[in-house]
Amino acid sequence: MIFKRLGIVFIFSLTFCSCSKGNLPKEVKQALSLAGENKSELLKVINKYNKKPNDSLKLKSAYYLIENMPYHSFKKGNKIFDEAFVLAGKERERQIRENPREKNPKDSTYAKLGVLLDSITKNNRTLDTSPILHYDLKYIDSQFLIDNIELAFTAHKKMPLNLCENFDDFLYYILPYRVGQEPIEVNKRKELYEEYSWVYDSLKTNSLDDVVAKIYDINRFRVVSKRHPTYNYPYSFSQINHIKIADCTDITNYIVYILRAIGIPAGVDYTTKLGNTNRSGGAHTWVFYLNNGSQRALNSGPVYFDLEKTFKFSSTPKVYRQHYHKKQEPPYEVTHLYRDVFDVTIPIIWNVDKLNNNNNIYLGIYDNNKSLFKIATAEKIKNNSVFFKNMGNNIIYFPYVNDPDTPINYPFELTKDGKVVFFNNDETVLEKAKLLRKYPPFRIKSKKQKYRRIEDLNGAIIQGSNIDSDEYYINLDTISKFKSTQNIKFYFEGAKKYKFFRFNAKKYGRKVSLAAFKLLDNKHGDVVKKWNKLLINNEEEPDDHTNVIDDNELSYVERKFLSITYAFNEPKEIFGFEIQARNDGNHINVGDNYELHYWDKKWISLGEKKATDTVLYYKSIPKNVLYLLKNNSRGKEEFVFKFDDDGNQFWVGCSEYENDRSFYNL
Repeated sequence: MIFKRLGIVFIFSLTFCSCSKGNLPKEVKQALSLAGENKSELLKVINKYNKKPNDSLKLKSAYYLIENMPYHSFKKGNKIFDEAFVLAGKERERQIRENPREKNPKDSTYAKLGVLLDSITKNNRTLDTSPILHYDLKYIDSQFLIDNIELAFTAHKKMPLNLCENFDDFLYYILPYRVGQEPIEVNKRKELYEEYSWVYDSLKTNSLDDVVAKIYDINRFRVVSKRHPTYNYPYSFSQINHIKIADCTDITNYIVYILRAIGIPAGVDYTTKLGNTNRSGGAHTWVFYLNNGSQRALNSGPVYFDLEKTFKFSSTPKVYRQHYHKKQEPPYEVTHLYRDVFDVTIPIIWNVDKLNNNNNIYLGIYDNNKSLFKIATAEKIKNNSVFFKNMGNNIIYFPYVNDPDTPINYPFELTKDGKVVFFNNDETVLEKAKLLRKYPPFRIKSKKQKYRRIEDLNGAIIQGSNIDSDEYYINLDTISKFKSTQNIKFYFEGAKKYKFFRFNAKKYGRKVSLAAFKLLDNKHGDVVKKWNKLLINNEEEPDDHTNVIDDNELSYVERKFLSITYAFNEPKEIFGFEIQARNDGNHINVGDNYELHYWDKKWISLGEKKATDTVLYYKSIPKNVLYLLKNNSRGKEEFVFKFDDDGNQFWVGCSEYENDRSFYNL
């Protein structure tokens, strides 16, 4: 079943049978010479498949694995840490039992794991807990490789669908015994093959997509941003299986390994940086699997989520594919599978004397601290112009030589239709510029989540009652057309006097987030300072209750069917309420000091201003340039933007989708 045409199998059989009788392939010889004492183990694998013509494909598989083993190693932590993952896994199981319908429970597993890992380190100070580095070439024995090859062929043969378009698909995306840098575990592939053996019968009546979605549903993986510093190296698949929570790399690797174990060709795609975030790297990895020439790209958890539309529109400059075989420089690129790409030619107008070849000319994307993150290296230089290939569109790029301080031209926008539009200072003037933020208001990749958190407040009801029971509450106000991230005060039509005042959200059972909900004590907008009880979803003063009453705009509460109730000992006269959506704090904060910069060979300041309102204005500034707004009082997130003809901020790769609600349902 590996090939659609038996003739190809026959040709490969003849080729590799004759090859095996002669000298070993050069790359295999090189690997064997580096294996040291483990050489004999690797030769056992070759000799096993070198005897029969019918094993020629397995021999080729052995060659492929062995010749590429020099490029792989792994760090294995002390076994003493394994208990932490087992115990944290029990916490995960408890949370799942308590939230059986929740796809992505906001559980305490990750925090529990951190406490356990730190405790082990603290209690074993004399024990060397640093990981041991193992090289695959010197660590893996013959039985492990033989078992891996046999299981790969068995799983693929048992698969009722023809998923591999050719033998290379099998070699690259089913055969490998590892996905990334995870620790090697004996029998893990066999365990997964047996655990998910139900897939073969299921595929007889269900689509491949439905079956993979069920695998996601069974595991409910949860992705966090980073590993714990105490154990900051790849988790083993057994460790992940306990906790079902890790960073995107570890979770992606495990999902791919599951798919490969049952014969579904799968792999890892990644980007080194997204196009409209200032976080260094902003790297992300995800899963893809193949179906006879077609591809499906998925997030890494907790639910089956097709990324095709997300990456078509989101600002992603480059996408690469991870392979088991020798790492390529530059990496193997698959950007064109996800979004429109264009070749770009940039005239060199500055720093010509610093050019020596195309290897030191780059395109970068704005990064934190007014720096640049290198995205692409030039393909060639010709006629005082530099050429870049397959660049993702709808992104702002900076061209430079050697380092970001030596630009070769102005930054430019690569538009949606592939046009290069430079931000060059042509001396035109923008009479008035209006600034509302210093960072894009949302990202497509996150399904415009920041916007949805705001809009989810619409429809919420403010209620009053003298008896804390649903049938007695009276609607006092309804939140509507709410679009702000700012802290806003609303006044009733006349004061209302009740013992209980309640914020009550009714949004389809989806989690609603709120940064602040306070009651107004008078017409001047002073907030109430004293009450008898504060309840969130009928729970009296839970651990996070202070998040809606403190002055920290970044703290919040989040619940399904969120309700927040202020209870007084006797009826209290209330004049309105103050509310703020969960937010990132990147709007204009009254009292903070802001500084607007524009780019003209370097970043140039237009002066600092103290915000007296939630809108910041600058007058008579350069028009056709790229801008950056910094908050000198607090915060680290900022990103480059331009102004439209009316002086409104425009975030490339974001603002044009502001009113497109379809991204909510990606």
